[in-house]
Amino acid sequence: MLSVVLLCAACTGSSDDTPPPQVAKFSAPDALNESTVDLKGAGALRYNGSLTAPAGDKVTLDVTVTKAGESSGQLTVNGLPANILVLDHTLYLKGGVDFWLKLSGVPDSTAPIIADRWTKTPGVLLGVDVERIFDTDALAALFGKPVGDGKKTTIAGTEVYEVETDAGSVFLSAQAPYGIVRFDLNKTGKTDPTKVHDLAFNVSDATSDMAAVYRDLATKAAELDGAYDPFIGVKQGEYKFENCSAASCAIVVDLTNIGRSAARVAIKATWKGEGAQIGSCEARTDVLQPGQSGNATCTLASPEWNKFFRRAQSVPGQHPYGAEWTAMALVTPPDPAGLRTLASSAETPVANPQGDEHVFVLRDDAGSSDKQIWKYGVASGNDWRKAADDQLKYCQASKGVKCAVDQVATTGDPASAHALARQLVDAYKGRTGACPSGQWVGCARK
Repeated sequence: MLSVVLLCAACTGSSDDTPPPQVAKFSAPDALNESTVDLKGAGALRYNGSLTAPAGDKVTLDVTVTKAGESSGQLTVNGLPANILVLDHTLYLKGGVDFWLKLSGVPDSTAPIIADRWTKTPGVLLGVDVERIFDTDALAALFGKPVGDGKKTTIAGTEVYEVETDAGSVFLSAQAPYGIVRFDLNKTGKTDPTKVHDLAFNVSDATSDMAAVYRDLATKAAELDGAYDPFIGVKQGEYKFENCSAASCAIVVDLTNIGRSAARVAIKATWKGEGAQIGSCEARTDVLQPGQSGNATCTLASPEWNKFFRRAQSVPGQHPYGAEWTAMALVTPPDPAGLRTLASSAETPVANPQGDEHVFVLRDDAGSSDKQIWKYGVASGNDWRKAADDQLKYCQASKGVKCAVDQVATTGDPASAHALARQLVDAYKGRTGACPSGQWVGCARK
């Protein structure tokens, strides 16, 4: 458990007797503003819905996205499914042959090679930059300005506020602290990654699940060791067979990296003997710099090859054999170690006095008891206090009294900070039976 001592030196509330500002009772637009702040403060969010890409493709997405922009999940493009992963600002997809055949910009000859393999994919081929479209700052800008006070309606039997904006509708939980549960936007963005329309997504906070989120990301990052990058050019040169015996036979293929970045190159060969398939093999070059040549030695050591070789040695006549292969550049995979560290931080958070991630509490400035606490939050960097102070007006409007901010702890990474905040929320909930009244991030509500 986290033990916290609130020190007066960490407080930002004023000590004078100035009466609290008179804030009008929340309207639906006010609730939207507060809910947008909470959206931006989440460590991870899940989005489930659809959009229309600039070329008219219908894209559905069910993804979990961290504050840093990593994401994983599933998508479909015009009904064809694929897995999706975004790491280090790079998009990877894994889909079947039909998916790649229908995805604009992928040659038909390439689709069977990359099918069912993680493949580095320029966002322009998908038609949407998942990392940027779900960046909460960019997303909030797409919500538009409210054009009314909102009206109550229901989604899946749950009462919500529908707030109409000049860009569509945003749906909020009908109960404080509100929180965005869905958005239906019809306007297109002004820049390439947001030139999509008809965005309709359900939203839920995944901050409490960040340990699982980072474990999943680390697992998928490890799978990228054999991922393809079909957009790095590879030139194939001479080839030869060597060391052919009853045990095995190898084909050596000369390859040149004609792309603009360093890459390993993989070959996958299918072997035939006397017209029948007798096995397959895969091999990789060392890292090749742009313009550099190397070779890959692909060795077949299958039982079928052994039978073929022995038959060729014992039966007179011609016994033709050969191999057909494809060559494809491989990605330089991200190191999953950092993601594993974040998963550990989320499981067993540790405060760090020198850290740059700040855990804070917003409270009634009359005291720091459970009755006075309104919300726990996380903010980053030297200007974290401004991010916290900007929320004082919501606390004051909700509680009807003047509010203050206390720093509770600092940590070295966001996963740890959100985990510490979650511990505080859980402890509060254990004592009182409910989350703090202003808590949306890290507070599961039915």
